[in-house]
Amino acid sequence: METVNLRKLKRPELIKLAGHFKIKRRHRLRKRELIKRLEKLLPRAPEKPSLSLLPPRESESTSRFAPPAAQQPHYVDYGPPIPLHYGEDRITALVRDPNCLYIYWELEGPRRAQVIREHGDEVWRDASWVLRLHTDGDGSPQDIPIVVEGCNWYLSVAEGRSFTVEIGIMRPGGAFISFARSNRAQTPRMGVSPDTSREWMLVEDDFRRVVRLGAEGAPRVSGGFADTLGERFRTPDMGSRFLGGSERVAGSPNIRRRTTHSRGK
Repeated sequence: METVNLRKLKRPELIKLAGHFKIKRRHRLRKRELIKRLEKLLPRAPEKPSLSLLPPRESESTSRFAPPAAQQPHYVDYGPPIPLHYGEDRITALVRDPNCLYIYWELEGPRRAQVIREHGDEVWRDASWVLRLHTDGDGSPQDIPIVVEGCNWYLSVAEGRSFTVEIGIMRPGGAFISFARSNRAQTPRMGVSPDTSREWMLVEDDFRRVVRLGAEGAPRVSGGFADTLGERFRTPDMGSRFLGGSERVAGSPNIRRRTTHSRGK
């Protein structure tokens, strides 16, 4: 049996070998102290421990050039799969942009059986599925043929209006049988708001720049916007309008000329 060369072993291996001899506090001992204690105990053992007591170390050839072992993939619990439907009769309208609505639906509830009881099995003969688009303020709805198996559709609509959508079948005589009605969807405007009643405060640097443009003797700047600002800031009450009644912006020339009044003696 091959004996152990203690000096070639690493400290974790020496600690494990010391555990075989039940050396107390072996984890606190340094490598030199472990070797010293084990050298005293090895001759007394009835059979000298061999390298089989220690975990085999991989050789340099196998550890460096062998392909890495395949790791077990981590288990991720994604929960139960998302169902295709929830057993409801439902249609939802979402705004995609000012001129488009996205519609999706589910027709797996009791409405289908109810329609068959009311109209019989012949209700499906020559009938077609449509989306009926209702526009607020417009009394005439618009019917759009669809492929009901697709479960979603895009509708071109007008901007700045409110819409609701129904899904149902259109019979040959023009009768419409509704299956579900959507929520109300409001499309935004395409352009900027027409409300011009709001006045935005200018920051101090922009205010100084505009004041210099509107001052007398300043170079004339062409353009409608520049003319408007120049005329606005030439008004005598601009200090009170923009500075809360103050007559001068810190670091800027005086906007108003103060008149001196002589006091009577």
